[in-house]
Amino acid sequence: MLKRGLSGSMLKWIALLSMLIDHTAVVFMYGSAAAGRQAFSSALYYALRCVGRLAFPIYAFLLAEGFHHTRSVKKYLLRLLLFGMFSEIPFDLAFNFTWIDWSYQNVYFTLFLGLLAVWLWECATGGEPAHCGAGRILLGLLGIAAATATAGLFKTDYGIWGVLVIVSFALFRNREWQRNVLAGCFLLGSSAFEAVGLVDFVFFHFYNGRRGRQAKSFFYVFYPAHLFLLWLLRRLVYVI
Repeated sequence: MLKRGLSGSMLKWIALLSMLIDHTAVVFMYGSAAAGRQAFSSALYYALRCVGRLAFPIYAFLLAEGFHHTRSVKKYLLRLLLFGMFSEIPFDLAFNFTWIDWSYQNVYFTLFLGLLAVWLWECATGGEPAHCGAGRILLGLLGIAAATATAGLFKTDYGIWGVLVIVSFALFRNREWQRNVLAGCFLLGSSAFEAVGLVDFVFFHFYNGRRGRQAKSFFYVFYPAHLFLLWLLRRLVYVI
């Protein structure tokens, strides 16, 4: 019998569409200002950016779920790292209008560091901190701190707050109230603008724990591909 509710695939589509709307607004509307054209409504711009706030919490939530279901965390980490490297040039082209910009890194690196933090905690504590010594808990916390500090140092998208949101979803996976409070606080720590993303917590309540129909390769490739295509289209619209 099918379990009713939202599957992981449904959540991914919500995140993908909201991300596409958000990035389209940034690339074309912000780009119009860079090109000396103010042919857009600021109200529309911020409305579209608000829609985009739905994306990251969903990706963070599904990453935490993926950690508990994956057959190989190491392969999962490697995949995120490789796509982070592959996505950096499209990311810089779309948002910074240059081939290489070290001032801000794409969200794949945040997802990688978030998963790394959770994995280091799991390795140190065995996933059961209540049954291990204080030394192992401290070691796990140091692992989380190192991953979080790295996100801040390299200025990844959502930075330290993004990593902590992922950690909250993973470590408090079976305690919905605590999970939502912690993840919500860390999300707001990133920016008050991220408050719109709290809507996602309603979706998470109705998550049915099923993967749904998956097109894993498509979801991975979509991020760098859509950024590169948006940059190309922007070049056609705003010749700078």
